[in-house]
Amino acid sequence: MTINLPAPTGPDAVGVAEWHLIDANRADPWDPSRRRELMVQIWYPADDADPAPMASWMPPGSLEEQRFGLAQAGVASDSWALAPSHSRSEAQARAGGGKFPILLYSPGLDDTTGLSTAQAEDLASHGYVVIAINHTHEAFAVQFPDGRTERSAVPLDSALNVLSDMLVPIRVADARFVLDQLSAAAGLSTDAGPALPQHLADDLDLTKVGMFGHSLGGSTTAQTMHDDSRISAGVNLDGPILGSVSTDGLERPLLMLASDTSPWFGHPGWEPYWATNTGLKLPLRIAGTRHMSFTDEQVIVARLATAGLVNDEVKNVAIGSIDATRSVGLQRSYLLAYFDAVFGRSDTSPAETIKRLAQPEMLPHF
Repeated sequence: MTINLPAPTGPDAVGVAEWHLIDANRADPWDPSRRRELMVQIWYPADDADPAPMASWMPPGSLEEQRFGLAQAGVASDSWALAPSHSRSEAQARAGGGKFPILLYSPGLDDTTGLSTAQAEDLASHGYVVIAINHTHEAFAVQFPDGRTERSAVPLDSALNVLSDMLVPIRVADARFVLDQLSAAAGLSTDAGPALPQHLADDLDLTKVGMFGHSLGGSTTAQTMHDDSRISAGVNLDGPILGSVSTDGLERPLLMLASDTSPWFGHPGWEPYWATNTGLKLPLRIAGTRHMSFTDEQVIVARLATAGLVNDEVKNVAIGSIDATRSVGLQRSYLLAYFDAVFGRSDTSPAETIKRLAQPEMLPHF
């Protein structure tokens, strides 16, 4: 059985590329004998005449993670496959038509960047550059150009204080380094950054930078915004508020989309009034969803359930009862409308935009 990724909804063709980065100024916290090294996945508006082939939906590490997880649920690895993505591999970026806002993306604990393809492709098809970061030694498996595969060294059951005190600072440093490298590639610093796909460096709008993330990536988003004023707005997809941002608050807008069974009710940052926060905060939850609904597992597990390869109990625990097409559509609509409002690409404010988008599944999350 082959599982298809929902097509992006925007007018632009999409390209995807991998970006190999090495931070010469930072030792890897998990392997101090090496410099910090990252693999970054980039989705961007592409030249629609570029004949480059369609890329895989997920890079090898992401696919390995999915096969491993589904095998634990009794799904044979040879019973399913993923269709190609809707993005052309290493295609030329679209030239002309203005510069593109940038959106950094941080995955959840143990997750790899390919698990956000449905969201990333859609945003790129509407004129955004999505920069997704594999956090090395924390992502399930990351392949580097020299053939190495670096695997996670972090237990999935790590306590919140470990996530807050150890992992979030590493992730924030990763995100800020990637943003530095984008500035270098765009010629806005004296450092010579690694090359990007043709035309893309000229099309980056470093004055319009947002960030979003799932689970611990949502935590990373909030803390990175706190630490780096270059990021104008963020979206937290079902993650706790950790680190100093939980007490200091933010002066910039943060959209917070929670699952229907989110454990963060009553936790700092999710209560109705974030006392120290001066920026706009929009906390919502999507009825019928679960934690992994905010990843491509929403699509994959739903399709496996339809084919009878997972039962309803497994499906509902993994991705909830919401229709998968509806869930993906809501996530895409809210992400796009929110960032369009933040960056002046629509005629309403973020708060007004969210009100206009009101749907039965979207509920206050207090």
